[in-house]
Amino acid sequence: MNSEPLAIPRLSLAERDRRYRAVRAAMAAENLDVLICPASTARWEQTMADSRYLTTIGGFGTETLTIFPRDGEVTAYVFNRAAFWLAAQGWVNDVRDGRNLWQKNIEERLGELKLTTGRIGIAGLSGLTRTPDGIIPYATVEGIKQAFPRAEIVNATALMSRVRQVKSDEEIELLRRATAIAEAMVRTLGDLKPGDTERTAFANMTHKLIVEGGDLPAMMIIGSGPDLQHGMFVPTMRPLAARDVITGEVEGRYAGYSGQIIRPVALGAARADYRELTAITVAVFNDVLASMKNGVTLGSVLAAYDAAVARRGDGACKTAYPLMHARGLGDEYPTVLSPDDIARHGDFKLEAGMAFVLKPRVAKKGVPTAQIGDMVVVGESGGIRLGREVLGLKELPWSGS
Repeated sequence: MNSEPLAIPRLSLAERDRRYRAVRAAMAAENLDVLICPASTARWEQTMADSRYLTTIGGFGTETLTIFPRDGEVTAYVFNRAAFWLAAQGWVNDVRDGRNLWQKNIEERLGELKLTTGRIGIAGLSGLTRTPDGIIPYATVEGIKQAFPRAEIVNATALMSRVRQVKSDEEIELLRRATAIAEAMVRTLGDLKPGDTERTAFANMTHKLIVEGGDLPAMMIIGSGPDLQHGMFVPTMRPLAARDVITGEVEGRYAGYSGQIIRPVALGAARADYRELTAITVAVFNDVLASMKNGVTLGSVLAAYDAAVARRGDGACKTAYPLMHARGLGDEYPTVLSPDDIARHGDFKLEAGMAFVLKPRVAKKGVPTAQIGDMVVVGESGGIRLGREVLGLKELPWSGS
């Protein structure tokens, strides 16, 4: 992997070939002749994961339609300025201006491939983790059916999800870089001063994301207040005040990969009981981290979470959610957002190289809930943190009233 001045880091051709072999083997197993990865920039571009996985094209609102045949050249359609992306990445030689005429783009390329029959797989047809209704327009699917009436259209969402689950060494390095950017973003909270607002904090973090080489859009769900329990999607003009806690989910994005962290910061001295609960949450995080071994089930990780909260909190604390969910290029599987998810995913086995944001939340009566989060890769003997900073509540000097 090397950096390019135009846009994005170039992943190696060996990494491209590894991915293409895996996808084509999965296509052969399901008898797919071509795979379509729709252009979609929903949910902070999380729904572009499949297309970006196969092309490395994306970021800053770039919409990319990828047509991936089981045999033959890969084609990427972008809205316009295809020449920029042809130069910025080294994986796909056929990059075309598509003007967002997705159905016509698909018809053009499938016609060139002479694919009038066979099986067409659409990744994102339905069943994604965060967008269960799918990400491809109804009119596009209907247009494909009309143009290729003898072809069979099937859902390839699960196929791509399986292929993307275990991260390569190059992907883990991208996740590590994204996490370092997120940590740098949180450090900018130390530059806040009386009179600043939540929007100031948001702006400072966004500036840091960009100058560190990161992508927009990035997910930042931050908020502030004396008794804050979670962040908000929209920053307000609320002036920051002494004893406020600023917390929430902060994402660094690098080459599309998400480094998501939760690192609470107090302006001045925090409540003593909140400080104590955050320390308990860090201990719980480390216990759960140790349980994330190759071959264990999500059910066993949840059991470790329950046991850690009971032990570390001396019986006075309770588990709260979300606990963890897979991270990578975007919409990933699986998630543990509530205890109910264990009924669906409890038997899911972790594999070395899977990446998650681990973010236990601990509750205690009379205290705002505390949450700590960091990126974690499953290892042979336990989870491996990608963040480098010491976990815990950071209390900043603050002179405001």
